[in-house]
Amino acid sequence: MIMWSRSFGKATLAVAFVTGLAAQTPPATLHFGFSPDASRRQDEIESILQEKIAPARIEEHLRWLTSRPHRTGTEGARITADYLLERLREYGFETELVRYDAYLPAPVSVAIDMLEPTRETIPTTEDRIEGDPFTAHVGEHPGWNGYSASGDVTAQVVYAHHGSVEDFEALEEMGVDFHGKIVLLRYYDTGEGRKVANAERFGASAVLLYADPEQDGFPFGDVYPKGNWRPPGAIMRRSVEFLPYAGDPLSPGWASVPGARRLSLEEVKLPGIPVVPISSRSAETLLRHIAGPPAPLDWQGALPLTYRIGPGPAKLRVQAQMDNRDRPMWNVIGRLPGETAPDQWVGLGNHHDAWIFGAGDPSSGTAALLELCRSLGELAREGHRPRRTLVVAFWDAEEMLLGGSTEWVEEHSEELLEKAVAYINMDSAVFNTERPLSVAAHPVLHRLFRDVARDIKDPRTGKSLFEAWRDLQNQFRRVPGVDGWGEFFDPERELERPHVFEAPYDDAAPFFNHLALPSSDMYYGADYGMYHSIYENFHWMKTVVDPEFVYHALMASLQGRVALRLANADVPPLDYVTEADYWRMAYRDLEAIAAGRGQEVPGIAEAKELIERWDAEARSLEGELTEALAAGRDMNALARPYYLASRDFLRPAEISHYASRNLFSGDTLDEGVSGSTLPGIRFALDKDDLEKARQESEIYLVALRRRAESLAALRRALR
Repeated sequence: MIMWSRSFGKATLAVAFVTGLAAQTPPATLHFGFSPDASRRQDEIESILQEKIAPARIEEHLRWLTSRPHRTGTEGARITADYLLERLREYGFETELVRYDAYLPAPVSVAIDMLEPTRETIPTTEDRIEGDPFTAHVGEHPGWNGYSASGDVTAQVVYAHHGSVEDFEALEEMGVDFHGKIVLLRYYDTGEGRKVANAERFGASAVLLYADPEQDGFPFGDVYPKGNWRPPGAIMRRSVEFLPYAGDPLSPGWASVPGARRLSLEEVKLPGIPVVPISSRSAETLLRHIAGPPAPLDWQGALPLTYRIGPGPAKLRVQAQMDNRDRPMWNVIGRLPGETAPDQWVGLGNHHDAWIFGAGDPSSGTAALLELCRSLGELAREGHRPRRTLVVAFWDAEEMLLGGSTEWVEEHSEELLEKAVAYINMDSAVFNTERPLSVAAHPVLHRLFRDVARDIKDPRTGKSLFEAWRDLQNQFRRVPGVDGWGEFFDPERELERPHVFEAPYDDAAPFFNHLALPSSDMYYGADYGMYHSIYENFHWMKTVVDPEFVYHALMASLQGRVALRLANADVPPLDYVTEADYWRMAYRDLEAIAAGRGQEVPGIAEAKELIERWDAEARSLEGELTEALAAGRDMNALARPYYLASRDFLRPAEISHYASRNLFSGDTLDEGVSGSTLPGIRFALDKDDLEKARQESEIYLVALRRRAESLAALRRALR
């Protein structure tokens, strides 16, 4: 996955479970958006689906998928794509193999040697582990970082914590000169691309990255092969570009199809210095040879020594030779045409490229989605074809700038805005069954995920998946979920940062960010230590994580049920009431931040009034829709305008100057810019640009007026 979801010290926005519909639908089996008859059919279909999904078949798929490395741009990735294409055809899907060419990285060689105060080689490969046959290949897979520059650097080492601007500025105040130095940085917290860009900005000549045990190692439990946490010899691989867009670096905003315009490398700010990952054991070796004053207390990690900042006397030679150039990406697309509304699409997806074997990320999700597709194909042949078309995608190059999904979204954006009801991604299925389910979703989908989770049984506890999810979420508060921990999961618990929203990431991000479409991503147990190491292989999955593959089957069922409710409902079950709650809290949060600076949020009084009007319209619409469905009225004419209302918060293309066109949530590239909700206004206020804040506020007010009117129009159409 491209977005690692461990976010220490960060809470996730929670919202009390608000629903006007639940109180008005006495039959327990009446699903949101369904008539009574359709609900009964849906229960039957979901029951059959549950019986069809076989853990043994998922295991068989995963064994095949992890039998060879399949990094994007390699023959292994093409072989994997062919396998997926053949399976989808076998299962009865209309299939397509879609190629895009993109600027992709690949390693040739990496080497690190300590020259002073002692001479020794710093390993760039991982340890062999007895009993794990996959580790016989460690020599073939050195640690490397995507989009690193080639280089040969000899210099002293400085320890700079997580590499934020604040970290570098603090070291400068302590008299550290970074020019020409090699900087040792920890993973997590600041994004990898941002870390490297900061190091380059402050004059560093190379960067070394490592995962400290404090984040994903022995403090959390037994390390592999006994447990699920990162052993001292493991190396995490990540991509380290820092661009204001995803997808092919040379075709920002448009698809990299034959004949398309491509930028030159001189026009793209990719890393200009070599970047190499190392293990925590190697980091400990370096830290033992770094002198200078002790690092600040909150910079100290879990290694058994005092972390010092340097520079030196540790002096290294770091060599990285890369082969970064255009390579093909292979997306596998399958379609199961809808029976009555084929021009309305529900998407399901996963990515098939992996750093090495990828038993967790992404192949656990690939194997689970394949078994779901087989089951869906059987359902269709047995007369249970979905009302709407299911579009299944196995994306390539997710690990490199969300390449395959972004290019496809860019090519099909107009069609998606017209036809897409929602996109349900499962980047990976299972990492750690002792940690909670993690779902990041557009607010209109939160209720749907909770409802579906109540109808699935958790294999370990026998409770519903929802109950198990809630219990674990409250136990492990730092792991994100649909509503995270807090008000919904535990009303008595005070939220640390109730304004933070967990936006859909991985291959759901292009759908959410670029088109503001209802989308989601999920996996079970985001907390684990094998991430992007050679140990994330079939042996680890079979012996440590999910030996019977029952949680893989659970995740296939979750993705399938959510997709089928979206595909089969009389009116797609998108919850505009909960979405209003999120907007209300986002404005409340922004108002508090602005007040702390002595600022005012332009137009906030009208925005609050419009959100209340929206909320009232949404509640009334739900009630009237429930009555109409209960009476058996035909809702075909209402379905399309109902899901099209989700486009109300798409920033107009002609004034789209942010990485995201989604008005509700988006990121900026500026270090230290607060939060991610209401990004247009927030960015302007963070820069103290009040005129820009007023301009942005009007864009938001236009969208809020549009939302209130959209729901009012739906009520009129319903009547």
